[in-house]
Amino acid sequence: MHLLDGFFRSPSVEPLFSDTATVQSILDFEAALARAQSRAGIISESAATTIASCCRVEQIDLQPLAQAMPSAGNLAIPLLKQLNAIVARKSPDASRYVHFGATSQDALDTGLVLQLRSAVRAVESNIASITNSLVGLTDTHRKTILVARTWLQHALPTTFGYITAGWLDAFLQHSERLDSLLQRALVLQFGGAAGTLAALGDRGPKIAQLLAEVGL
Repeated sequence: MHLLDGFFRSPSVEPLFSDTATVQSILDFEAALARAQSRAGIISESAATTIASCCRVEQIDLQPLAQAMPSAGNLAIPLLKQLNAIVARKSPDASRYVHFGATSQDALDTGLVLQLRSAVRAVESNIASITNSLVGLTDTHRKTILVARTWLQHALPTTFGYITAGWLDAFLQHSERLDSLLQRALVLQFGGAAGTLAALGDRGPKIAQLLAEVGL
């Protein structure tokens, strides 16, 4: 049923969770991982550049990706198979380092976090626009008298500006909550196959730091 869809999604947010946006967010993780590993000296700069240049959704065939996903168990496995093939055509050596040290869950979870970050920023922009409108509306109608109601019946007088000030307060609180969400909840997932980053040796924590601070 699509008649009520407008109540539960926003035109500014919906494109951020399309098929292409979802695939691109995973590819963004892979590109960032390669750049972080290059900065740490694990792979060459040329390999990282080659991998990053291939991490574009336009180069991915989505139809076979969708067909392969159910048997693979997640989206990352068939996507990485395609990405490896694309990179290998440019540089067989660089293809050895695609997804190096990571696991599917790292790519999927961090990709989703990137989408959520974009969505929160889009919602924040919408809230800022609404807040600015309510500030003007409240100031304009701070002395505009109207009849208050209780149980749908006339009650004591109030002002329209007083009512909109309540709406304004709610949106200011929403803005604070979203800002707090960006600070606390949007975190990097990067643990490798067993969650210990063992494939990266003692440089695992450094790669994670670079990935979070610089790569993304």
